[in-house]
Amino acid sequence: MKVPLLQRIADGFKGDVSAELRVRIFRLICGMTFTLCLLVVAPLNFMQELPLGVHVSNIVLGLSAAIFYWQSCRGRHLYFLFLALIVGMLDYVFFLNAGIDGSIGAYFFPVLVFVMTMFEGWTRRVLVFGLWMNVALLFLLGHLYPEWVTPFADPLDRLIDVETSYICCFLALGAVLWFVLLNYRREQQLLTETATRLVTSEAHYREIFNSTSDALVVYAPDGRIMDANDQACALFQADRKVFVGRSVGDLSSGEPPYTSKEILEYLHQAQQGNTQVFEWRSRRFNGELFWSEVALRVWAVNGEQRVIASIRDITQRKQTQEKILLNEERTRLALWASNQSWFEVNLKTGKTLTSPEYALMLGYDPNNFVSNLEVWMDRLHPDDRPEVLRIFRASQASGEIGAHEYRLRTASGGWKWVRSVGKVVESDAAGRPVRVLGTHMDITERKELENQLLHSQRLEAVGTLASGVAHDLNNILTPMLMASGILRDKLADAKDRELMSLLDDGGRRGAAIVRQLLAFSRNLAQDRVALDPRPLLKGMVQLMRATFPKEIKIVEEIPEGHELVEAESNQLHQVFMNLCVNARDAMPSGGTLTLAMERLELPTASIAGHGPHLVFSVADTGHGIPDEIIDRIFDPFFTTKSQGKGTGLGLASVHGIIKSHHGFVRLETRVGQGTVFRVYLPVLLGSIDGKARPAPVAKPAPPSRPERPKGRGSVLVVDDDPGVLSVTGRLLQTEGYQVFTSTNGSEGLQILREKRAEIDLVITDFSMPDMDGPTLAVELRKIAPALKIIGVSGLNHQHRMDELKAIGFCEVLNKPYEMDVLLQVVRRHMISSANGS
Repeated sequence: MKVPLLQRIADGFKGDVSAELRVRIFRLICGMTFTLCLLVVAPLNFMQELPLGVHVSNIVLGLSAAIFYWQSCRGRHLYFLFLALIVGMLDYVFFLNAGIDGSIGAYFFPVLVFVMTMFEGWTRRVLVFGLWMNVALLFLLGHLYPEWVTPFADPLDRLIDVETSYICCFLALGAVLWFVLLNYRREQQLLTETATRLVTSEAHYREIFNSTSDALVVYAPDGRIMDANDQACALFQADRKVFVGRSVGDLSSGEPPYTSKEILEYLHQAQQGNTQVFEWRSRRFNGELFWSEVALRVWAVNGEQRVIASIRDITQRKQTQEKILLNEERTRLALWASNQSWFEVNLKTGKTLTSPEYALMLGYDPNNFVSNLEVWMDRLHPDDRPEVLRIFRASQASGEIGAHEYRLRTASGGWKWVRSVGKVVESDAAGRPVRVLGTHMDITERKELENQLLHSQRLEAVGTLASGVAHDLNNILTPMLMASGILRDKLADAKDRELMSLLDDGGRRGAAIVRQLLAFSRNLAQDRVALDPRPLLKGMVQLMRATFPKEIKIVEEIPEGHELVEAESNQLHQVFMNLCVNARDAMPSGGTLTLAMERLELPTASIAGHGPHLVFSVADTGHGIPDEIIDRIFDPFFTTKSQGKGTGLGLASVHGIIKSHHGFVRLETRVGQGTVFRVYLPVLLGSIDGKARPAPVAKPAPPSRPERPKGRGSVLVVDDDPGVLSVTGRLLQTEGYQVFTSTNGSEGLQILREKRAEIDLVITDFSMPDMDGPTLAVELRKIAPALKIIGVSGLNHQHRMDELKAIGFCEVLNKPYEMDVLLQVVRRHMISSANGS
């Protein structure tokens, strides 16, 4: 870089000095011409007898020289005109001043000096050649045409003329030589001073070049490195000698988009005058990569373009930025994962800033989302607004963290539950709050879960109550059904038998209600098999079309498929029947009832379950369900039907059955538009190919054996309910069995110890105060291992039959049961006991 800089300064200096020197020489020649013509030549020529034209030309030339000098001082340097005047005057005077014999030819030597000093290049060559040709032509014409020449009148005139020419030439050449030598010394001194200044300037430049905190690198247009400062050498860990001559690509990582091709494009843009500032992946000479910020600017040196690059190491800044971005991304993802968004409120202006998640939470486009305090208040649910505003103002006044839960209107017009937590983070000089920061959390799913949990807990409580009531009712209904069977055959009057039949029917209806209660409380868990629900649904459609009013249009949307569910067909039939009957009753004036099925993949984050499910929907176009009773429709004994038309156990049974099948029920309704019940049941794994597990096949009954004679055998009946105990004992005695009765397990054990050889069969209740049925069975088998034990219970225990058989039960009857059922079971096990099996 040093040589181009000196060259540029020297070239400029040379141009300025040449012009000035030429002007000074021109003025010197003009001054000498004026002086010599008027003070030397003119007086000497008057001493000669020369023509008048010689004297006039001499005076004109001297005066013209003075005029040219004056014009040069004013800035008009008439070199060519002055040369033409001198040559013209000399040519004219040549013939008047004795031609070849005169001294005019000698004056052409100062003219030659004038040409050599005033002009350069081809101009000088042409003028020198022309001057010599002019002199040669004058001598030739003087020789060929002597009559044109005016000779000297006297030899003394010739002597004076020659001496005058020598004096003038010597004076002119001496003056020019003196002037040149004088200016040469001046120029040498000036060059020395300039060189000193250049060295000092170079030192200053290098000091400035190296004193900047940035690395500076000078590039040629083709990307070659021309120079580099100390910071660049330290940054890239290389000596300046290693730097200079290397390619720009040697300082880049070499991997797209940080290759020579891209950096050369930046250099090209900078050469067009467009300053380039960009981040770059740079490489040190030891191979280490780092991040840099590069600024490229164009710089013209001696007519050639250079590009100077200012380079900063921004590795630490990039790492900090990456950490900030990473933290921001983590914060964003954490907010997203927890359904949260942040907000900032300016309490003075009412303006708010929110994260995009807040707009998405409410179903808005973040780019067009408008949010401020006024809009936020307008979106609040009317029921929540007073309390929310109270908490909001209280938290502002106290400056403490305020948290409240409320509903916000979404873009679709619905409502979302939001939990807001905010804190005053800035106050003015008077202590008034200015800025609040906080978060919004979408808690709609949590609220739904809470509602479902509360509803489930309520149903669990009612189910537990229903289970206990069902047990007591079964104990009441069992003796009624058995007694009605005993008494009906003993009544002779037909009217009395009819009344007894009514009593019997009432008991059966009561037993049916008890079964519904048990189904609701999930105590009727029966054997379930892999079931294709499509035939069941199609059968339901046929049944509805045959029995429902013609004003109701039945629509079937049941696609083909092979998915199966694990279910008990009777219970599933009861679910669909209850839902379809409710849909029918919701359309007293007619409408459309749609029974549909679809397969749906529930996500892992689903509230109720996940994985493949079959969704069964029963939709009607009836009057819908009002909002105020939606939370109660699954409660037992809750009904909107008129008295006598509904028990209030239909939807409660649906809920209990579907929940026991590991499914759930969802409801959509609008008053005046209709209702849709959707039942979700998980798809049986491995059933997609249509291969279902076979339903359990009942074991064939053992071959019938001859019954022992009526009335032979002893039965021990243990039951804490006196009515059941009394009716059961009387029934068995009527049939000829010897009966021992006991109201508790301890007494029953004592009777067995005393009558062990006589008792063939034990009938025991499951639920008793001091000792329940299963515990009693274990103790009985310790005394008599082969004893047949029949259990009776108001609850269903079919799901634990393997366990019950292992402790000694041969069969379990569900209360209430009729006389014939009990007698059939007793006879069967009496025969088995008699045969020793």
